[in-house]
Amino acid sequence: MQPAYSDKRIILHKSHLIEPIIRHRIQDSIFYKQHLYLTNEATILPVITQNIHYIAGTDSVGRPSPYLCCLLRLLELEPSEEILDIYIDQLGYNEFKYLTAIIIHYMRLVFPSGYVYNKLDSYYEDFRKLRVKLKSPEFDSKKMPINFKLTYMDQWVDNLLSQERVVDIILPRMISRQLLIQKGEVQPRKYYVEAEESEADEESDYQSDSD
Repeated sequence: MQPAYSDKRIILHKSHLIEPIIRHRIQDSIFYKQHLYLTNEATILPVITQNIHYIAGTDSVGRPSPYLCCLLRLLELEPSEEILDIYIDQLGYNEFKYLTAIIIHYMRLVFPSGYVYNKLDSYYEDFRKLRVKLKSPEFDSKKMPINFKLTYMDQWVDNLLSQERVVDIILPRMISRQLLIQKGEVQPRKYYVEAEESEADEESDYQSDSD
């Protein structure tokens, strides 16, 4: 008989969603102690917008990135849904794309499957560029190191919904979308291929935090 699955999200402290060895490395890091210790829901915002310029987990020697440090601090703070909506909407301006990316990641970790699908589906229409730092550099044909790769917000959302581990963090299991559709809790996923192609044909002058 297969044992019942225990949902990781049903825990007293959300910070424990990050594995202990990574959590302790974050709390011992200089960045966490200097920028995040004693921050609250308001004071963490400038830390995120001013210091996160790429998505990353730990590097090849186990040092946590600013992104990972801020994610842990958000899990420690456990902001309310109203505050998270303000973070992610940014008063309609959507200027800080890495703030959006980290809040989406937080929601994927904390909230139940139906809420996650309904909230994240709208970001399949978001094609802003994101930089992802590689754990170890890759080398091109000229033997030059490549430390970053490019992704997009819609791909980031797809990774969060489809992969078991993202930036060294194990994600809680998701209930099948098809099952939730049958229950009437979520809508079938929409595909925005035509919209993406038309966006690619038109060059936009808009830039947001370090495009």
